Amino acid sequence: MSVNEYEQRNKSRIHTRPILSLLIGLTFFTVILLITLAEAGKNVKSGAKPTITNPNNQEDNQGDLNNRKEISTVAIVLETDKTDRRIRLYDIDKNEEINLYYTGGTGILDKYGQAISINQVDMGRIVDISYQNQTNRLTRLQFSQRAWEYIGVNNMTIIPEEKTIKIAKNNYTYTEPFVVDIDRFISLEDLAEQDELTVRGIDEVIWSIIVTKGHGTVKIKDSDAFLGGSITVGYEAVTQITKDMVITVREGNYNLTVENGEYSGTKNITVERNKETVVSIGDLGPEPIKYGKTTFDITPFGADLYIDNELTNYASPVELAYGEHHIQVSLGGYSTYSGNLLVDYASKKIKIVLPELQSREPVSIVELDEQLYEDDTDSDYMEYNDWDNEQYDDNNPEYIDSLINEADYEEDPIVDSERLIYIQKPVGASVYLNGEFKGVSPGSFQKVIGSHVLTFIKKGYQTKSYTIDIADDGLDTYISLPDLIPEY
Repeated sequence: MSVNEYEQRNKSRIHTRPILSLLIGLTFFTVILLITLAEAGKNVKSGAKPTITNPNNQEDNQGDLNNRKEISTVAIVLETDKTDRRIRLYDIDKNEEINLYYTGGTGILDKYGQAISINQVDMGRIVDISYQNQTNRLTRLQFSQRAWEYIGVNNMTIIPEEKTIKIAKNNYTYTEPFVVDIDRFISLEDLAEQDELTVRGIDEVIWSIIVTKGHGTVKIKDSDAFLGGSITVGYEAVTQITKDMVITVREGNYNLTVENGEYSGTKNITVERNKETVVSIGDLGPEPIKYGKTTFDITPFGADLYIDNELTNYASPVELAYGEHHIQVSLGGYSTYSGNLLVDYASKKIKIVLPELQSREPVSIVELDEQLYEDDTDSDYMEYNDWDNEQYDDNNPEYIDSLINEADYEEDPIVDSERLIYIQKPVGASVYLNGEFKGVSPGSFQKVIGSHVLTFIKKGYQTKSYTIDIADDGLDTYISLPDLIPEY
């Protein structure tokens, strides 16, 4: 080998080695880079959710997520608070109360999926609900499609010992159903057979009862004229009338009819829920008896008056029932009057004058118009002087003493301090009792029981004296005597 060829080969070796070293280094670097990138890719995949390609796996994972956030159940509405936007319910599945909050985004639907307002969600309604467990936020409320509802129930029978309720021919069970009366809960025992109800339940179980028409009571008073008779209120069964009876009646407006065989009557009444209505039926019976006061002015003084064959004191007005009464007036030595008196006014005055038998004159009986005279004997409006509290001058004591006989009266009479003697007529005369001046008539003084002499003196008229007997009857005594006769 020549020196030139050797040198040429060495030059070639010097240029090849660096190239090979570079290629080897690049290869090694590339391998390291690929390994690093692969590891980095694995780390990124492990820290993120895997890409799901299996639809079934995707559905299962989403269901687990929802179960953790939202609960669905069947419940009964107990209360809605629109101020706090809160609704209180009873969870039928868990047998417990829950309080949830609703928002504008809460779906509120009727049984058919139509949107409604919270105002249409009533107490006792059975609903399907969904809510977020962590926040107690109601997301959806719909009238339950599983629940049934009977409206207008009025033939429900409760059998407590069997926890059974019978509606028509169907039997249902219950535990503690929610019974709603207007806006409050009541017990089953508070229901009456007259109530009209809406009943709701699921399957064979009753969960809520709503009183759509409640009941009240009717208390009957003034029923004496109808005792033992019958009473009907609306369509209620006929009931026998008893003293102070109370009837349970469905709320509403009804005709109340009473009957006792002789007469009957009807009146319209209104019965309010959970209230007592007091009804008087006294005005449905016979009309109350009307009375009138009859004043008898009978001459001679002391004659006996019989009304319906009963001796009657006529010193004061006599109260008689409207209608016809038989009267008889008699006194020894005088003609007797017998006839009928018709009482048809609140007050009237009858003047009867009996003639002496020997005169053969007829009896005079006149019905006076009370508006034609002022000195009427009706004590209700006659003004009397109170002689017990007034002082009068006795101008004729000797003259009076000569007119009386002490044998005509009792010396120690009995005084009734609680009653009075009223001197009605003659008017304007000076009155003396047993010779003692009392005053000018009309007037009154304390009642003195026994036999007394009354003397009347009036200027220009004849003086007249009478012997009177005052009975101890516990009543005021009214004395009305004939007017004095002029002297000429």
